[in-house]
Amino acid sequence: MRNLQRNMRSIYYAAKLGTEPILDEYGNDSLEVRTVYGSPTLLRCNVSANVGEEAAEVFGSQTEYSRTISYVGAECPLSEGCKIWFGVPTSGSHNYVVEKVADSKNSFLIALREVTPHA
Repeated sequence: MRNLQRNMRSIYYAAKLGTEPILDEYGNDSLEVRTVYGSPTLLRCNVSANVGEEAAEVFGSQTEYSRTISYVGAECPLSEGCKIWFGVPTSGSHNYVVEKVADSKNSFLIALREVTPHA
């Protein structure tokens, strides 16, 4: 499976870096953690127009997603939980989250779930 360069679209992603503890107003550990993300990075890949019947079997019928990304390469920089900016500026909130990643020998198929932007 090969992606044509003319079908590639630009997206930005922020990978998960880890977690950090949430402190209360006195500086005490609240025993809760928040996920820390990196800065948005440009990625060129093939983004589907919408979900089709063929892609539904790859991720199973229980996975909710609204778009798929086809990425060709030895290493895929996207992993589950990454934030995605597609068609929106990176100065605002992200509009997709990586739900699942399916890999094969030379390519990856990534399911994206649309999220509501934070006001």
